[in-house]
Amino acid sequence: MASLPPAKRDIAISKSLSYLLRHGAVKEKLNIDETGYININELLNHNRLKTNKVTLDDIRRIVENNDKKRFSIIEKEGEVMICANQGHSIKTVNDSNLTELTKETIPLEIYHGTYKNKLPAIFNSDGLSRMNRNHIHFASSISDISGIRASSNVLIYLNIEKCLESGIIFYKSSNNVILTPGNADGLIRVELFSKVVDAKSGSSIDINHYANI
Repeated sequence: MASLPPAKRDIAISKSLSYLLRHGAVKEKLNIDETGYININELLNHNRLKTNKVTLDDIRRIVENNDKKRFSIIEKEGEVMICANQGHSIKTVNDSNLTELTKETIPLEIYHGTYKNKLPAIFNSDGLSRMNRNHIHFASSISDISGIRASSNVLIYLNIEKCLESGIIFYKSSNNVILTPGNADGLIRVELFSKVVDAKSGSSIDINHYANI
């Protein structure tokens, strides 16, 4: 089978890393610890990476060049380990690699990127849901490289004061994504939104319209 061009090969490797480190480690019988780290040597022996003859140097290059800084590499007891910085659906991965934010350290503005055609479902389900993931993802004034999809055409801003009063806990990942597990139901409820705006123009969107669809 012909090998992929270098750029496409790197994309394929990055997607494999994202899947294995965020979602598939347990299913694929990889040893992932409670902080989300996997031994790179074990990862390199997985078929998803062996297919593209991935090396340690390949992984280091992809981690270094990733535009959203999705991964981190550390050396632990003489072993090279890698984790995804956020985006996990693996329930055994805890929040210990995240920085809990307080009233004093939380950014002034936190917003979630989504799409206009998703607004009816968001409002009719009473808010933003973490769904199968461990956290709901947000961007903020400190999240200049990550947190929302570039294609998002709607931004949902949170009322930070109300969120904190409601007991919502927020974290910051090492790549400055703002994360929260939401409430006991995994939700940030609609009443905790401060505004919904068009991502391009910044103009307000009438949330009452979508709430009644």
